[in-house]
Amino acid sequence: MNTGQSFLSIAALLLLSLTVLKMNNIILANDTVMQDSKLGLLAVSIAASTIEDASKKAFDANTADNGITDVNLLTPPGSLGPGWWENPKTYNDFDDYNNYKTKITNMPSAEFDLACEVYYVIPSNPNKKVNYCTWHKKLSVTVTSKSMKDTIRMSTIYSYWYFR
Repeated sequence: MNTGQSFLSIAALLLLSLTVLKMNNIILANDTVMQDSKLGLLAVSIAASTIEDASKKAFDANTADNGITDVNLLTPPGSLGPGWWENPKTYNDFDDYNNYKTKITNMPSAEFDLACEVYYVIPSNPNKKVNYCTWHKKLSVTVTSKSMKDTIRMSTIYSYWYFR
């Protein structure tokens, strides 16, 4: 083998090495994107499940058994949240989820932190908290994980309607 053939062989091996390295980088990047997508879907599922659970409850502790027609009979904004006797399994109204925080460790791929906040809003500006009782409450759910790049935030507005 002469010098020219040796240089061609070395160049071919270098080109092959660079191609293999580039393919490994592409595969690694795709795996990272797939992992982030999987964790994002799990986080969205957790947030949606929490919203569904809260939406099944009564609008307010004072509306759980009887209907009311006076907004002043609702739980004051500073008292939103569970009673001292309640735990997540016994929540009976929507605003019990206020300040609810938990760590979800039973997922196969990551641990998630869930945080909820409930507050009164008005229809004309549902993104602004108001410091008085209205017929509308907003639940904001935040799901984070050390394994995820993004934070998942979802919210819903629950309104009280009473028909006789």
